[in-house]
Amino acid sequence: MKKNLNNLVGDIYSLLDTLTEGNDIGITDKDYEDFGKEMADALKHWATPQDRTGKANLRMSNIGKPERRLWFDAHTPADTTEKLQASTQIKFLYGHLLEVLLLFFVKLSGHKLSSMQKEITVDGIKGHMDCKIDGEVVDVKTASGYAFKKFKEGTLAENDAFGYLAQLAGYEEAEGTSKGVS
Repeated sequence: MKKNLNNLVGDIYSLLDTLTEGNDIGITDKDYEDFGKEMADALKHWATPQDRTGKANLRMSNIGKPERRLWFDAHTPADTTEKLQASTQIKFLYGHLLEVLLLFFVKLSGHKLSSMQKEITVDGIKGHMDCKIDGEVVDVKTASGYAFKKFKEGTLAENDAFGYLAQLAGYEEAEGTSKGVS
């Protein structure tokens, strides 16, 4: 069967079932090394504060947010914005690490993984797409059980407060594809 997004989850589960059956899943030393480097890179990126001073530029990751929120984000002085709590910082780290783990499973399950963190520009708006899997744009998201409901139930289009679909549409436009998932 040809690998595609429709069978990705099943292929990952089949791979992991191999472990359940007591068999090796074929992780090479290079796989271990690459995974460790990607986890270290994710940790380093998370632990390195980004200077947001004077950076009110529109980016692919915020194009779907309400205009009023974008305006306030652009016009609120950095020293007056609410600081992130430690628990929120941990959630962000958790999301970064889970993305690396998921993409590791994608690769191990035999799906084609490409264009990781590729920089794209559409109408002067820059962004970095997470990757392509089997030639389709994919934007990896982590969410609480409650927040995940809109993905599971297919109601994201009616309740997309974070602009995920607009972000994905921008990546799709840049890549000339139309079947991506968030």
